[in-house]
Amino acid sequence: MEDSTISQEERLLSLFSHFSIMFGGFFVPLIFWLINREKSKYVSFHSLQALWFQIVYVIFILSFVVVFLIVFFAVGSGTGMFGGKNEMPPIMIIIMVIFYILLFVVIFGAMGYALYAGYKSYKGAFVKYPVIGNIIYKRIYS
Repeated sequence: MEDSTISQEERLLSLFSHFSIMFGGFFVPLIFWLINREKSKYVSFHSLQALWFQIVYVIFILSFVVVFLIVFFAVGSGTGMFGGKNEMPPIMIIIMVIFYILLFVVIFGAMGYALYAGYKSYKGAFVKYPVIGNIIYKRIYS
C-alpha cells in the first residue's frame, strides 16, 4: 500500500533511516525519530523500525561471533590445536568456512532487506519488518 500524501522530505528521511545500516548505524534513525516523533507518523514509523532492526542486527552479529569463538576454542582445545601442533585440523577449517558463509549471508541479507525497505518507504509504502513492524505500526498509528 502506498500513500501519495507523504511529503518528499518524509520519504527521504525514511529512506535514510533504513539506508543507515550501511553508513551510520542506529544513530541516524534514532536522531530522525527524536526530531520527527511529533511531526510525522510516517517518519516515526520507519525510523523506529530501522532503529530496532539495527539494534537486533548488531546483537545478533555479536552473539554469532561469540558463539563462533566459543566453538572455535572448544573444538581447538579438544583437538590439541593449541597444544603445540602447527597444523589446523580439518574440522576447524570446516567450522570456519561455515561460519564465514553464514556471516556473509546474515550481513548482506540484513543489508539487502534494509535497502529494500528504504526503497519502498521512499515510494510511500509501509514496509514492515518481521515481528517488530506490526508492534511499531500499532503503537504509532493507533
